[in-house]
Amino acid sequence: MKFGMKAAYLLFAAFVVVLFANPAFAAMGEIQSFTFKGTETDLLGMKETLKPDGKPDAHFVVSLKGVGAITGVELKAIGTDRAWDTIPGNEKWGMIVRDGKGEDITTASGSFSTKPFFAFLTLHLYVADDGTAFSEKREYEVSVSFMDGSAVTAKTTVPGLPESEELSAVLLGIGDKDVVGKSEKINRDGVRDAHFKTRFNTVSVVEEISIRNVDGTSSAWDTAPGNGIWAIAVYTDGKLRNREDGSVKFAVEGDTTLDLWVADNGSIAAGATRYEVIVKFNDGTVLRKVAERQEVAKTAVDKGILSAVLIEPTRGDLTSRSEALKGDGKPDWKIAIEMVAEGRIINFIVRGNDSASEWDTIPGNGKWLVAVTDSSGNVLNESNGSISLNVSGKKEFDLWLTDNGTITEGDVKYKVLVVMSDGSILEKDVVRAEEGKEVSKAGMPSDRAQVSDKIRATYRGKGPMNYLKKAEVSSLLASADANPDAHMLLKLINTKGTIKSITVKAKDGKSGTWDTIPGNGVWNIVVTRAASGGILSNTDGSFNMEVERNTELHLWLADNGNFGVAPEKFEIFIAFEDGRLLKNTIRK
Repeated sequence: MKFGMKAAYLLFAAFVVVLFANPAFAAMGEIQSFTFKGTETDLLGMKETLKPDGKPDAHFVVSLKGVGAITGVELKAIGTDRAWDTIPGNEKWGMIVRDGKGEDITTASGSFSTKPFFAFLTLHLYVADDGTAFSEKREYEVSVSFMDGSAVTAKTTVPGLPESEELSAVLLGIGDKDVVGKSEKINRDGVRDAHFKTRFNTVSVVEEISIRNVDGTSSAWDTAPGNGIWAIAVYTDGKLRNREDGSVKFAVEGDTTLDLWVADNGSIAAGATRYEVIVKFNDGTVLRKVAERQEVAKTAVDKGILSAVLIEPTRGDLTSRSEALKGDGKPDWKIAIEMVAEGRIINFIVRGNDSASEWDTIPGNGKWLVAVTDSSGNVLNESNGSISLNVSGKKEFDLWLTDNGTITEGDVKYKVLVVMSDGSILEKDVVRAEEGKEVSKAGMPSDRAQVSDKIRATYRGKGPMNYLKKAEVSSLLASADANPDAHMLLKLINTKGTIKSITVKAKDGKSGTWDTIPGNGVWNIVVTRAASGGILSNTDGSFNMEVERNTELHLWLADNGNFGVAPEKFEIFIAFEDGRLLKNTIRK
């Protein structure tokens, strides 16, 4: 085998010596194929400029068979006066020629270095154009010249290539959807993705899409499987066009808009990098455009998380330091959320800003579980911890989780993220209950409360009734302590609606809070029809009542030692089902 290779090499060397010593011996070759490969690479500029100009060049491939030495190449656009060759200084535009290994055959000046070949040779031709030739479908003829003065030709047809201006591309920043992660698969990772939008007008088949940085941070995303580059999720009219391996191949007919979603590598949010969107079609056409960064106007939204309040453990044990839906004998921390949405919830995420703390409802990913209950305390997780909840309008949920140590320490800030089945993500910063001014799911006091003289609460002293003890009780049937309850007379003046909850809260935010909201760790309020009794509260401590015109109610609470001393330093809040929250100072 080694002898055969050596013999072939010696034979070829001898042939080359003879060929150059006597050109009369030079033999012609024949063109086996001549094809157009598209416009992907930028190597040269207009006319005889052999430097990139920012515009992709046309790429042709010539395959030859024979024995000889090539001395030049020429390309003509049939039906025009446009031609390219490897002779500098004439009227024809320049070209760059490379061999099958990607090595330049043309020199820095554009001239052709004589290229001997034996048996087979592949030439890659790159030419630039100002729109004269490639603006419409036409034939191209290549001519390859040999040392003996002979030449061979071949023709191929190239479809009209739209200029890059026919494709528009914008970067809309970090969007509201999560459809891809930092991999080649189209899988969500719980992080909102960056959103590109591109538009073009053609009839063809999209075969590949890529996004590359043109400056700034090195970045790449594409739809080519198996190359290790992060995926692009491609949508047309809300329909995902990627196949299972992340690749795309779909027909387009005329004016087309694509929504492209990618997992940010940090450069998009940073805002200092520009990106080029490249769309390749099955006929060899390649459209590209540097995306223009646009600020998305903030408009009023009809969905979102209204509040997320972190409440210290009191009762409720649904989770542990695992993904399992089971308690560990210790009360869980609770996040009470109120949200508005339409669609199906597929994941709840609680995420810390320490890059380590994260809980969710996705089974099998190693993250500790978020247990989810409704306002009645019903567990909404499936047995494996997952979630699939249809929602419409305003909803209230409690999220239960086991402390990983950061919650108690209090140095980490958290967000609640709600992932919808369409990929959209709703998120809200979590506020600790003791910070006081955020609205929890059950209408805790907040800055949105309106002062109203239509609600008037007057402190009437202690007793005679005694329903409660100094704690939140899960049932009003529980035994009271030995101390008579503090008593208030509540008058609603010319007020109509359905009361959702009642809260009494100290103005300083520290001296005490009572309410009719079960399960939040706040001491109870009992509501009665008269001073002599007639309990209107539900057994679990909640209270709902429809009122109209003028109404009198009696409220009872276990005094913590602060309320009875200075009731005028407390406020009463009435939350209604229609969203109204009224407040007023308690009178003595």
